[in-house]
Amino acid sequence: MKARNAVFVPVFVVVLTIASFLCRAHALESAGVGSASILSSEDIEEARAEALEAAKEDALLRGIGLYVNDEILAREKRNLLKVFRLKRGEVVSRYKVVSENRGEDGSCRVRIQAVINEDALKDVLMKNLYTDRVIVVTSEENLGHPMKRHILEHELNRRVKGKGYEVVDYRIVRNETVSGLVTSIRQGNTEAVKKMGVYYLTDLVIVGFVESSPGERTKEIRSAHATGQVKIHKLGSKKEVLSLTKHHKKGFGSDFEKAGIDAVDKVSGVMAREAMAGMRNKLINKVKIRIRELADGASLRKAKSLIENIPYVKDVQVEDCHDKCEGAVLRVQSTQDIYYIADAVGGLRKFAVEKIEGTELFLEAGRL
Repeated sequence: MKARNAVFVPVFVVVLTIASFLCRAHALESAGVGSASILSSEDIEEARAEALEAAKEDALLRGIGLYVNDEILAREKRNLLKVFRLKRGEVVSRYKVVSENRGEDGSCRVRIQAVINEDALKDVLMKNLYTDRVIVVTSEENLGHPMKRHILEHELNRRVKGKGYEVVDYRIVRNETVSGLVTSIRQGNTEAVKKMGVYYLTDLVIVGFVESSPGERTKEIRSAHATGQVKIHKLGSKKEVLSLTKHHKKGFGSDFEKAGIDAVDKVSGVMAREAMAGMRNKLINKVKIRIRELADGASLRKAKSLIENIPYVKDVQVEDCHDKCEGAVLRVQSTQDIYYIADAVGGLRKFAVEKIEGTELFLEAGRL
């Protein structure tokens, strides 16, 4: 491809519509528009290819937007495109060019109508949720009335943060989608748990409930009993990794309401402590990648850039470069393990994965 100097490639939407679901094919239709600058007549085909790629990305992002919150989609757009890069041909199953024209600014504009494979899109999303984020949803009642202060939620959030995870506050988004999902989750709907996780791109969803009932009455003291449950769902692996139930924790107070609050407080503390005891601390995995058969320093820089663009890779540093950079050692930090890194690197089709030894990954470079 011929080099183009000082080329600004804007990508924007002119018109975009989402059509109804195509039930038989489990697909949806999405129209997208992309644009790329043209500097000379020799650049037309290259600009058209860039505009077409932008239109495909636009159609894909609109499909993702049916499942993911708009604000999160905008914030995570770059990482989502990285995640879908290797699967885009499967997700955007086919497309047709609807129109091509030159803009007033001299750019090439391409508009497409794409068919999005809904099942493939949801599968990629479910397998690439953020594993370092947690959503906590609880239902808390005292003597049959919703509690104003969510004691169990507070205890769970505090301990989740103590493990190093980011707590996603679902209340920052106020719309009917979130309200409906929260209501369904509190009613025990596990499908709503999955949808909530995808909506916030969060892998771990903790669901809890606690309720109290009146106990005994004496002259000066009242008692109450509280029962509760906590479940931890790991959506990417489709597992319920914990289900914990506690019965009849007793509380006391000068009236039944205070006794109920005391019982809820006690059972919430016990459940949060026990539930989080089995949850491992968030880890940053450190992987050493040894690459051989690099052509030169430029190939090393290309290899480093490719690995940096792998989702969940936080940092890549060159530790060693020897024999005119024909071999190199990279130190990689990621929230995923070495096997994820190996699969992702292999999927780039630029390296051959030779072996894994402990925390070291051995690669042979192809043509970079």
